[in-house]
Amino acid sequence: MKEDHYITFDNYLNNELSGAELASFEEQLNSDADFKQEFEIYKAIESSLSSKFENEEEEKALRNTLSKLGSTYIKQENSTKKKGKVISFLNYKKLMVAASIALLIGFFLFNNGEPVYSDFSSHQALELVVRSENNEAIVKAQEAFNSKNYEVALEQLTILSETTKNDAEIELYKGICFLELNNYVEADVIFDEISGGNSAFVNTASWYKALSMLKQQQFEACKYVLQRIPESADEYNKAQKLLKKL
Repeated sequence: MKEDHYITFDNYLNNELSGAELASFEEQLNSDADFKQEFEIYKAIESSLSSKFENEEEEKALRNTLSKLGSTYIKQENSTKKKGKVISFLNYKKLMVAASIALLIGFFLFNNGEPVYSDFSSHQALELVVRSENNEAIVKAQEAFNSKNYEVALEQLTILSETTKNDAEIELYKGICFLELNNYVEADVIFDEISGGNSAFVNTASWYKALSMLKQQQFEACKYVLQRIPESADEYNKAQKLLKKL
């Protein structure tokens, strides 16, 4: 199971998908059996863990269940290897499910401490308004950012920012690129400037400033920024969710 599926599944379960994203997710859920199976595994484990384990016995029970489930698949795999047979397509799919279960166990049980940046770093696709000039840079910036090639995206966004002054959207995505490239100083300068302004990206910049603090493991600073995101903001629910995990 791919790690980016975790984020999508979590967003769906928390009603954070909308429009085209929601339609695309539900279409894949209905048409892709493997994808649906991954989702059902995720949902089952998430449901069990979301109770926060009211007592130690519940935690032990879940761990034992997962351990037995993992052992069952491991035995099946070893049995197949001992027989020296070619793995059929059906058995291959079973092994992929086993791998998914193992990843989920690690993801939830062994990363059950402080939240991490990758849990929340799901970016909106870059879709800049097409201008009469620098269309080539816009296309390159969008393609690079949306394919997670942040170095190239930053280069193209920098070109755009030099010719399009005071564009908060371009600056915001530059900040995200800096953050992804672990250039925290440059990222924080941008996020602070936008969040202190009056553009439509004020709260989005605050959210990313909190993510920057999270990635740097400055948890108290992260809490402080999150608490300042107003209830009217689109980012409010995400902010509250992260606050609960800190």
